[in-house]
Amino acid sequence: MMDDTNNIGHNRDSFLQDEDFISWRLFQTKESEEYWAKFRKENPHLEESLQEAIGIFDTVKINYYNLPSREKENMYKIILHNIRNYKKRRLITRFVTVAAVSLIAILSTFFVLQMKNATHQNSLIEHDMFVGQTLPEEEIYLITGNKKTKLLQNSHIGLTEDGKATISDSSNTKKELLLARTELNRLVVPYGKRTYITLADGSEVWLNSGTQLDFPSEFNGKTREIHVDGEIYIDVVPNEKMPFIVHAQEMHIRVMGTSFNLSAYRDDVKKTIVLVEGKVTVEHGERKLAELFPNEKIDVSENTVSKELVNTSEYISWKKGVLEFNETPMSEILKKVGRYYNVQFEGATAGKLNDQTLSGKLFLSNNLDSVMTSVSILSSTIYRRENNKIIFGEKKQEPME
Repeated sequence: MMDDTNNIGHNRDSFLQDEDFISWRLFQTKESEEYWAKFRKENPHLEESLQEAIGIFDTVKINYYNLPSREKENMYKIILHNIRNYKKRRLITRFVTVAAVSLIAILSTFFVLQMKNATHQNSLIEHDMFVGQTLPEEEIYLITGNKKTKLLQNSHIGLTEDGKATISDSSNTKKELLLARTELNRLVVPYGKRTYITLADGSEVWLNSGTQLDFPSEFNGKTREIHVDGEIYIDVVPNEKMPFIVHAQEMHIRVMGTSFNLSAYRDDVKKTIVLVEGKVTVEHGERKLAELFPNEKIDVSENTVSKELVNTSEYISWKKGVLEFNETPMSEILKKVGRYYNVQFEGATAGKLNDQTLSGKLFLSNNLDSVMTSVSILSSTIYRRENNKIIFGEKKQEPME
């Protein structure tokens, strides 16, 4: 137990990273209760921050479960291990620490929140809400000629110089396909799935959820060209004699040897290109829109074009299973989460919930409820899941007693 109260910082996030605080909220022993009662008495100026930290931790409702002491001890060790790792890496966000979000994700991975009193929970949700519906599972397909091959999640497709595709997956299973020579092949990745491909020239393409890629089995002629509907991250092999062109929703991105992220979903009004390395020229029809240099982003909508300097990690982290946000509207966050997990969110198009912006990192685990809990905590909203429905609502202010 701590002897010097000065070791504790003066904000909520410091409490959420403090080992004694975590132990207190997880185990709530008589000794810890007495210690923190004394701490509060001696440090009234920290009461507001302490209450905020308690609120975030207790959102998971971990203490309402009758857990064996051994399981709590194991969870406590895991939490501390993750927090220490994040401290070393200095991955502290502006809105709430990554350690805090990780802590919540760890706990909620062990326990899917159960809303025991649905009537009470419903009373806490305003009319402004997002309602999500999980969609039927679909498969990744590689279509070549009149042949359609089903692929597993995160499979890798490697093209060879002789017009073949070698497909490998997480089970170390490999198979070989002969691709069509005279027409484009199509790789279809539905919502909830991701994969990547190495093209015939060695260029690598990561496909995010809800993406379609049309590509040739080999590159002949004066240019290398592919067509995209959705989101990709691409690392293009340099070849001065054969420029690389990505076609996406009437945009044409010309590159020599470059890494960049392209988000050009058909149903998105705004299309975005973020350059990581190299240089690209962006055209729309016959009109040149802009040249991009590293760390620059261009947004293209029907009537406007805007360019700015950005932190590229915010736009490419999805391929590593992380979503980064910087004052991002709630609607955009749920759209990205929905695509990643095959959930369709609707509602709150003009409400307070849609006006809310968030900053932070969201770790995309295999547990959808863990991610939804983290979003709920980051946005100070109420979240519940009813079978295949996911409901986010604005939390009403409880009357002060």
